[in-house]
Amino acid sequence: MSAAINTTDHIIFLIGEELKSRRFFNTFQELGLDDSYFQPHLDEAIMTCLGLDDSNATLDFYFAVMNEHASKIGIKSESVAEEAKRVYEKLVANGMG
Repeated sequence: MSAAINTTDHIIFLIGEELKSRRFFNTFQELGLDDSYFQPHLDEAIMTCLGLDDSNATLDFYFAVMNEHASKIGIKSESVAEEAKRVYEKLVANGMG
C-alpha cells in the first residue's frame, strides 16, 4: 500500500490535469470546435484547495496563469509536471494559496 500524497502534491497533480485538458480543448477551439460538454473543469477544486476567493481579480489572474502555462506544455509528462509546479508556485507567490 502506498502512502497518501500530501496536499501540495495533490494540488500540483490537479493543476497538471487541468493544464492537459486546457491544452487539448484549446486545440479544438482553434479548429472551430467550441465548448464541449465533455471538457472537465477542475478549476473550482484547485481554487478551493488553494483557498482562493472568487473575486474578479483572483479569477482573472488564475485564468491568465492557467492559460499561459497550458500553451507551454508539450507531449512529455515531465513538461506537464514542470508547468504544473510553476503554476502552483505563481499562485502561492501571489498570496493565492
